Amino acid sequence: MSYRPSRSTARIATSVMIVATILGLSGPAFAAGIGISVGAPESVAVGQQVEVKAVLSEDGVPVEGAEVALTYKATLGGKTDRVEIASATTDETGTAVMVYEQRANDNGEMQIVYLGPGTDPVDPFEFTIAVEKGGVQLYHSESGVKIPFVNGTLVILVIATVWVFISLSAVLLARVGKAGIVEDEASAESGSMWIGALLAFAAIFTAVGMVIVFVRAPLANTDLSHPGEYETHIDEYDRTELAHVGDLDPYVGFGLKDESAAQTGDPVEDGKVLSFEYACAACHAPSGLGGVVGPALIGEIGSFNNFVEEVRDGPKGMPAYSEATLSDADLQKIYDFLEAGR
Repeated sequence: MSYRPSRSTARIATSVMIVATILGLSGPAFAAGIGISVGAPESVAVGQQVEVKAVLSEDGVPVEGAEVALTYKATLGGKTDRVEIASATTDETGTAVMVYEQRANDNGEMQIVYLGPGTDPVDPFEFTIAVEKGGVQLYHSESGVKIPFVNGTLVILVIATVWVFISLSAVLLARVGKAGIVEDEASAESGSMWIGALLAFAAIFTAVGMVIVFVRAPLANTDLSHPGEYETHIDEYDRTELAHVGDLDPYVGFGLKDESAAQTGDPVEDGKVLSFEYACAACHAPSGLGGVVGPALIGEIGSFNNFVEEVRDGPKGMPAYSEATLSDADLQKIYDFLEAGR
């Protein structure tokens, strides 16, 4: 028995398709064909609140409900990646407003990145915001305990008093050296002034030198809150750059845990990288010839099956590596590296 759809059924199906198409067109815009434009200041100063506007449109129509992020490039622990510093969602005009506080003394290349909805790629908008010299000092070092009436002026007075007594002592030493008399029962000899004079010069030179260093130390006493107003301000050392992130990236070490580093296609080179990653080199030396703790592996590991058994069991205090931690495929690469060193 065959079934033939009636005309009413066909009409219903057509209507459903039309409604679905209309709903699809009226829903949130997807990534295809979206353009991004940005409004941002040309330059800012450290400590300033910065407003960045991103406008999204598709074929001249504003895109509402799209999520975008403001990012810049940062380097931390030998790894360079883009850091998100602000994000926002576009309104009915297709505009997303993002505000952040300028903390770094150099932004580098900044980007507006499209986050969704939709999975089709959208080219990020790249731009730069220059950071002016100067700005406010964001961080100030403070002592853990505050003692009343003890401040920089009092410390300088105490130090000056101490060195006044040292200087007086040096003068007295010079006078003693000049007029000193060594009396004996039978004779008297005039002393020399050179010893006292040298001691006096050394004491005065040390006192004056330490005061100068204390007062004029450029890095310790530079007033960073008013750069350019004092001779001790050093442009080359403005402030220590800090990277402030929105999302924390997992720490992957200094390239040793990068999976691509051990997938070059050369088993010997891959095995060398893996020997560092799994701390083989820490005990057995980078070359595998033995270290302070671990014995030599070159020429001593035997067959591959014997090598796998030793690694899995962890003999003589060595940590045991399960297959979930260190696969047989990676063990084969380490084995090839050790065999190549014979």
